[in-house]
Amino acid sequence: MMGIDQPSVTPSPQDLKDIQTGKDLYNKFQNKQISCNQLKDDDFEKIGEYIMDQKFGNTNQHIQMNDKAKQMMGENGEEQMHINIAKSTLSCIKNGKGGVTGMMGWGGFGGMMNGGFGWGFGILGFIVWIVVLIDLILLGIWLWKKIQK
Repeated sequence: MMGIDQPSVTPSPQDLKDIQTGKDLYNKFQNKQISCNQLKDDDFEKIGEYIMDQKFGNTNQHIQMNDKAKQMMGENGEEQMHINIAKSTLSCIKNGKGGVTGMMGWGGFGGMMNGGFGWGFGILGFIVWIVVLIDLILLGIWLWKKIQK
């Protein structure tokens, strides 16, 4: 599904700066130097970038997935995805709304990010669903073109 025919994507200096800023904020949060109510959405977005980068273990693949998310959801959707990943991971979701499950409309699903399988499985599941959705869209386009001939 992913990776075989995908061109390599190199992170920009801004991508690297955002990931580093996210790491710094994440560490401050873990060390209780800052709390949820002190963070703004821009901060959560950078923390989400850092968390996603850590889960992929490869910045190039992380940026490639960001590009796919932008194609699917637009730039605002991609940013909101990072915000929701950070809020879910840091348990900063207010009123039980939001998070990746809230963003995707799966609020009653049990939570991919906060479910019984742990966070690592949640982000993997989320990424798999994004890739599957992209593949289905591409398959539909390919079939439509085939039918038109």
